[in-house]
Amino acid sequence: MLRRLGATALAATLALFAIFGHSQAATTVQEYQLTSADGTILPVQRYPTAGDTLALWLTSGFGAEQRTNLIAEQLAAKHIEVWQIDLADALFLPNGAEQMRTINAGYVMELLQLAHQETDKKILAIAGSYNAIPLLRGIRLWQSQTPATPYLIGALLLSPNLYATLPSLGLAPEYVPVVKATNIPLVIYQDERRGNRWFLEQLVAALKVGGSAPILHVMPGVSGLLFSGDATPETLQAVNEMPDNIIASIDVLAKQNLPLTAAPMPNSYLPMGSGVDDRLKNFRGKFAPHPIDLVQLSGARYRRTDYRGQVTLVNFWATWCPPCVQEIPSLNRLKAAMADLPFEVISINYAEQAASISEFMHQVQVDFPVLLDTTGEFAAAWKVVAFPSTYVIGPDGDIHYGVNAAIHWDDPEVINKIKALLQNPPLK
Repeated sequence: MLRRLGATALAATLALFAIFGHSQAATTVQEYQLTSADGTILPVQRYPTAGDTLALWLTSGFGAEQRTNLIAEQLAAKHIEVWQIDLADALFLPNGAEQMRTINAGYVMELLQLAHQETDKKILAIAGSYNAIPLLRGIRLWQSQTPATPYLIGALLLSPNLYATLPSLGLAPEYVPVVKATNIPLVIYQDERRGNRWFLEQLVAALKVGGSAPILHVMPGVSGLLFSGDATPETLQAVNEMPDNIIASIDVLAKQNLPLTAAPMPNSYLPMGSGVDDRLKNFRGKFAPHPIDLVQLSGARYRRTDYRGQVTLVNFWATWCPPCVQEIPSLNRLKAAMADLPFEVISINYAEQAASISEFMHQVQVDFPVLLDTTGEFAAAWKVVAFPSTYVIGPDGDIHYGVNAAIHWDDPEVINKIKALLQNPPLK
C-alpha cells in the first residue's frame, strides 16, 4: 500500500552547486510511507520525473545524505526517477554492519514490487557499503517469488562491504552467503582509496560462483564518494559525474538478461557478527612483517627491514576515521609509558594527501612518526581491511598481536602484554 504524505523542496548546498556548476531549480521531493505486509511503515523519499526507469536506492547516514540527495536530484533532472530509503533508520536500528546483515530481505523485495506497481517503470537497485547486503538478499528473494516480468534490470553497488564479519587482522574476509548466490547483472563503482578496494578481485570471484559477472569501475583518488568529509577535487568530480555514470550503467545493464530464477544458496556456514576487536588478539595471519620504505610527513625517508630486538607497534590510520583519531592520545600515553624500553610506534597514514594530514596534526598532538602510504598499497600488503588496524611485533621479529579497531593502548592489561614480549621473548 502506498500513501502520499506531502511534498517538500530539496536544494543541495550552495557550496556543492558552486563546485559543480548546477543551475537548474531543485527537484520537488515527495515523502511517502510504504506499508509492508507485516505492517511496518517504510518512509520513502521520492524524486518523481518522466521517463521509464526508476532507481531504488538504499541509503544510510554517516554524513552521506547531502551527496545522495544531490545525485538523486540530478538523476531526476535527467528523467530517472529515484526512491530513497534508509532501512536501518526506518526500522529504528543502529546504522551499522551487524544490522545490515540481519535486516529482513522481504522489505527490499516489497520495495521492488511496490515501486514497479506504482510507476510501471523498470528498476535499477542501488546500494553502497553494507547496504549492499540487504539489497542482494532482497533481490534474490524477489527472484524466488517468480516475478512475471524482469522489470528489475540489475544493481549498481557503490564500494560494497559484503563481509560476513570483519576478519581478524591479517586474514582475508569471507563474504555473506548471498554473494555466491547472486546471478543478476551488476555494476560496481569502487572508491580507489577505501580499504575494501584491495579485495575486489576476491569479491568478484565470489560473485562469479552464483553467475554474476560484475562490471568494475575504480574511481581514482576517491576515499569516500558519499562521505561529506572527503572533499578532495577527485571526489567532488566523481560526485559530479555519478548521475551520468548511473545512467550509462542503466544502458549497459538493460542489455543483459536478468534471470528470474534465483541461484542456489551455498550450504557452507559462516559466522556472522561485527568481528570488531575490543582488545589485543593473538595474530592468526600467515605472513611476516613487511619491510618499510616510506616517506614521513616531515619529508624524511623511513626504512625498516629488521624488526628484531624491540617491540614495534605498526598502526594504520586515517584522519577521516573517528576511531583512529580517538585512539591517538592513548598511543601517545603508551609511548610515554614505554619510554625507557626498546619500543617504537610507527604510524602509517592511509592514502591521504600530506597537506590534509599536516592540517590535522596542527590540531591533534601525535608523538610518533607518521609515514605516508600514498596509494594504499602498503596497507593492502599487510591485509588491512578496516581502520584503525594495528600490529604488535615482538623482539623476535614476528607479529604476535593484532587489533582491527581502536582500543585503549594505555590500559594496564595492554601495557603488560607488550612488556611481557620484552621480558620473555619467544624462542625461535
